[in-house]
Amino acid sequence: MAAISQHIVWENKSENFKIVESLLSQLEEGTDLVVLPECFSTGFTMNTALCESEAESLSKGGSLNFLKEMGSKYNVALLASIPVRVGELFYNRAFFVLPDGSFYSYDKKHLFSIAEESEKFTPGTQEVIVEYKGFKINLNICYDIRFPVWSRNVSLKYDILINIANFPKSRIGVIEPLVKARAIENMSYVLFCNRDGNDSALEYIPSSVFADFKGNYNFAERFCYDCAGNKTQIIDCECRKEKLVEFREKFPVWKDFDKFKIL
Repeated sequence: MAAISQHIVWENKSENFKIVESLLSQLEEGTDLVVLPECFSTGFTMNTALCESEAESLSKGGSLNFLKEMGSKYNVALLASIPVRVGELFYNRAFFVLPDGSFYSYDKKHLFSIAEESEKFTPGTQEVIVEYKGFKINLNICYDIRFPVWSRNVSLKYDILINIANFPKSRIGVIEPLVKARAIENMSYVLFCNRDGNDSALEYIPSSVFADFKGNYNFAERFCYDCAGNKTQIIDCECRKEKLVEFREKFPVWKDFDKFKIL
């Protein structure tokens, strides 16, 4: 799988679509899952006028339709989040889109109150775990990674935790400890996909990472250029199910995980 540290053009879907497609055309052969940052088509905006209904998102020019088209064209699954509207409510919703066009969705649980996201959007209530290529994948969005209870892998429900984010340059120092802690405590792979570039107020730098179940970084980093001339970080990662299972059997800490219920 690959994580693309996309330069997101502020509140400009059409330009972001062009950028993403130009980067997808540079995937390594054999890539089966591509992960894009949080709010890949708009940036982390609180402008709810940009939220798409499901019908709008699935129509020509819509963000979900774009992901479906790209999945089919490049024969990959894609994961990204989109601001969506459901009736009078707004959600920061991640879509895991399969190459055949079917998809799963997850609504961000922990809304970033510091940026007033919690005043504009509605929090999700359900954990979402997707089965793909023999792995169970738990979906996370940005701020979620700071709350370990939400991602606790009791009974080994999942094999990979993927967090798609917009962490600015000023906060990238916490990425390594958070990613490694989530990997170690949950005995799972953890992929963190961050954005690059600038939005209306903040600066971002390449900082996507991938840790194995022992908390070790294990990815190949490369840089390529998108259609706008932005130098873009892409990390290529490989998950080995047999290695994960072997470690869990050899060092079965998971059997002593605390059992609990989120109220």
